[in-house]
Amino acid sequence: MFKMIYNIARTELQMLFYSPVAWLILVVFGVQSGMLFADQLAGLVSSQEMGYDIQGSTISIFASRWGGVFTTMQNYLYFYIPLLTMSLVSKELSSGSIRLLYSSPITNTQIIVGKFFSMMIYGLIMIGILFLITLCSWAVVKDFELSMVLTGLLGLYLLICAYAAIGLFMSCLTSYQVVAAIGTLALLAALNFVGGMWQGVDLIRDITYWLSISGRADELIAGLICSEDILYFIIVIAVFLGFCIIKLQSGKQRTTWYMVFSKYVGVFIVAIFLGYLSSRPMLKFFHDSTANKIKTLTKSSQDIMSQMTGDLTITTYVNLFED
Repeated sequence: MFKMIYNIARTELQMLFYSPVAWLILVVFGVQSGMLFADQLAGLVSSQEMGYDIQGSTISIFASRWGGVFTTMQNYLYFYIPLLTMSLVSKELSSGSIRLLYSSPITNTQIIVGKFFSMMIYGLIMIGILFLITLCSWAVVKDFELSMVLTGLLGLYLLICAYAAIGLFMSCLTSYQVVAAIGTLALLAALNFVGGMWQGVDLIRDITYWLSISGRADELIAGLICSEDILYFIIVIAVFLGFCIIKLQSGKQRTTWYMVFSKYVGVFIVAIFLGYLSSRPMLKFFHDSTANKIKTLTKSSQDIMSQMTGDLTITTYVNLFED
């Protein structure tokens, strides 16, 4: 089974790099990330020359909300991945070679996992480009926080894999590659905006907030590993790979539309249930990978919290117009 998955992934990668799109994306991705890194590093050098006290250089370069390398590059992934995934299955549908796959001893699961594994490898190449920038920073930045940057790379890689799973599913739905790419962009847009919908009902609000992919990698990029975020990416990947398998199975075997629809609904309901459980505060686990533990409470604050009994209510007030 694993050998067949490996062969499918290798073949898919070879076909991917035969086209100029894969090479072009790597070149553009590397140039953009390099320019961002150079701009952030130049800004820190200018501030240092003007006499400012430079603290948190690693965060400023990689995780700053105002032009950080990882923070900005995650927004570009939204456009790159659909161009890579749009042909994964749609080319099989348009050329008719999907019938050969159906008649072969290869299972639908092996086909989908193999194609997805090829995208995971391509994602590692993209992360490798950012890792080269990490090594350059490690050599020139004082008190470099390697663990925080590695956590950010993990967040970006999980985001790439989630986008790839979504794009793979959209590629299963149509034989037109352009339609698959546009459909992927539309679905990603829907997952970005769903977090602000139906906020009046507590249960619905929790579900839609969990479904939203917007900013899901922000905490990882900032150096905080949360079990909810990790499980979110794993569940989303599993759901859309499951959708892909159901779609191929429905094309291979004749079945009623409501049986297929019930399978989609069943997978979605299980995912929502697992996601809802993972978002409960008592089931969350955290690890702060920053050097100064700025993403968690201080040791003294944790000691005080551990001595408290009963419920605790925290009320915050925000004045956007305060000077």
